[in-house]
Amino acid sequence: MLADPGHCAAMYGTREDYLIPSACLNSTVSGLVSRTVFNTEFIGPDDFHGAKFYHQLRGDDVSREFLAAVSGHFPTVESFARAEAGTLMAADRTPTWAGRLAVESLGREHGIDDLNLIKPGVGETTRVLLRRVPWKILVRPDAAPEIAHILLLAQQRGVPVLEVPHLSFSCVGLIDPTFSGVSGADGVTAAAAL
Repeated sequence: MLADPGHCAAMYGTREDYLIPSACLNSTVSGLVSRTVFNTEFIGPDDFHGAKFYHQLRGDDVSREFLAAVSGHFPTVESFARAEAGTLMAADRTPTWAGRLAVESLGREHGIDDLNLIKPGVGETTRVLLRRVPWKILVRPDAAPEIAHILLLAQQRGVPVLEVPHLSFSCVGLIDPTFSGVSGADGVTAAAAL
């Protein structure tokens, strides 16, 4: 995993909760490949999750430009990355599932039985505000400078933002439990479910 703020993976780049561009831009910065898909109509019990290839978006694909922009910063951070890698490799990398436990706790605190309606992390919270019917946004007070876009989107959509000290993630999006379908940034509901 690139980022594992939930402490669910043994192999990860960081456990910091930050916005990964593909969380918003999806396939157009990921070689036109979708996020993973798990649909039992197409995926068997012993299969890995699938993915879609969005050939119709070829004209909008900026994957190469994205990679060039990111790799352009490598020389600037190389010495820091090498030092950090040594520290990271020496650390206990055993998954603790702290993120899952935090989601379960938030479900109890907010009366949400379906844990799929609780979307932890900056990327998931961004998607809640852009594509779902958000109910509440929970933010860790010290994370506010890094999640300015979350606060702006919540304000634009009229979604309450609650500060939660000691939140395991920078922010968490709660999907309205009375409706969990897809919506656009204007809040208009679409027919398909995610």
